[in-house]
Amino acid sequence: MKFKILNLVIFQLGWAVCIFGGNLMAVAYSLIALLIHNRYLVKTKSEWQLIGLVILVGITWDSLVVFFGLIFYPDAVWLGLPVWLVCIWALFATTFMHSLLWLSRYYFFSVMLAAVFGPMTYWSGTELSDAYFGASPIISMLVIGAGWAALFPLGLHMAVRIKQ
Repeated sequence: MKFKILNLVIFQLGWAVCIFGGNLMAVAYSLIALLIHNRYLVKTKSEWQLIGLVILVGITWDSLVVFFGLIFYPDAVWLGLPVWLVCIWALFATTFMHSLLWLSRYYFFSVMLAAVFGPMTYWSGTELSDAYFGASPIISMLVIGAGWAALFPLGLHMAVRIKQ
């Protein structure tokens, strides 16, 4: 239990570091967090495959969100995304096998949480960084919510399969 809490704290703190600290702080924090994660939480090599897959899906998803003009990041460096956002995906990917795994038992609840809180993190990001919505914020958040409602439970499903 204490490692699940550690996992959640590292992610939440990392989200703030990435948003407020910029690219260099995001990379430094993420590297340290991933080393801690590897040392204290990783049980199998397959977990790193899941983490890599979640990062890849996350980057792809956010690149599509940018491509379709739903959100923009002025400090983007790759595929329309800033480095700090890629770091958030890396940190978030570590939560599937640990602090968020319990949600896999509640499919509908995980869909609803993702549909609501996924877009809320983007909205928070636009309020706390240079990011901004390109389309109507309501439309952007509805589309982002639909994407999160589909992708988040899929990530949980993959985590459960690895855990078995």
